[in-house]
Amino acid sequence: MAHDIRSPAPDALGEADDIVAGFALENRPVRGRIARLGGSINEILSAHDYPASVAALTGEAVLLAVLIGDALKFEGRLIVQASGENAGPGGAVGAGAVSFVVADYQVGQGVRAFAKYDADKVAAVEAAHGPRPGAQALLGAGHFVMTIDQGSDMDRYQGVVALDGATLATCAEHYFAQSEQVPTRIRLAVGEELTGGGGRAWRAGGALIQKLAGDAARVSDMEDFDHARALFETVEDAELLDPDLSAGRVLFRLFHEDGVRLHEPRGVVRRCTCERDRLARLLASFPAEDRDHMKEDGAVVMTCEYCNRDWRFTPEEIAAAE
Repeated sequence: MAHDIRSPAPDALGEADDIVAGFALENRPVRGRIARLGGSINEILSAHDYPASVAALTGEAVLLAVLIGDALKFEGRLIVQASGENAGPGGAVGAGAVSFVVADYQVGQGVRAFAKYDADKVAAVEAAHGPRPGAQALLGAGHFVMTIDQGSDMDRYQGVVALDGATLATCAEHYFAQSEQVPTRIRLAVGEELTGGGGRAWRAGGALIQKLAGDAARVSDMEDFDHARALFETVEDAELLDPDLSAGRVLFRLFHEDGVRLHEPRGVVRRCTCERDRLARLLASFPAEDRDHMKEDGAVVMTCEYCNRDWRFTPEEIAAAE
């Protein structure tokens, strides 16, 4: 079902958090998606003691995976990954401070993400560029990769472009321009809010718009997309992050003169696949000497990089899983 947003109230999405929804402009050949994440992104980022810049970069990867992955027409996965390269002699300050960041979105099930980084290099980047230096400063040279996994019976599709842009949003825009020939504009915002008792919690919000291809009944041209893009550029990070400003109201503020139809939202949760039985079978496939290196106090310990949880297995459990 689509909701026609012709007035700011009643709001089609209310004040819901942790949702993603598609939308389309009635009078322009432009479509898009909008996401707002609260508890789900806080679970993902709070599981790790990331520096603020790394947490923001990881949150941006999550938003991209959700915004792009939710457009898939099948129950598959979209994996967004950006890999950096370590600085060589004479390399830029902080290049490769983050070796990679990855977000994995399973349509209809949830999203997970994590990053690997060098704390000293990250501190140097933040000292040189400020607390939010962006993807290019943190990752350095490298690649932006999007992988579509349609299941075990289907081949994976993977698109790769150079890390060419100050932000992950810019890298994704370049991906669509080069790989899909689809003009795209993306806005991503990640931040913290104060909670009761003086605590803090992460929030994230993002949106994208894309130009539709023309057909016999509707000739698509860049003037329409340029018009929508000019309006889209006016959205502020504070609007994307405001827990009291719904997705519907954001879209009404941007596109009410053109008419905007908001499709039914889909919920977004943090979901990790580190299930005990599956991990035990995985450990059983390791050589015995590898498992010996993972032992602590007689138990084999495996840490999930996504949720940062330690799993402890007795040798008997692993033997039973073989």
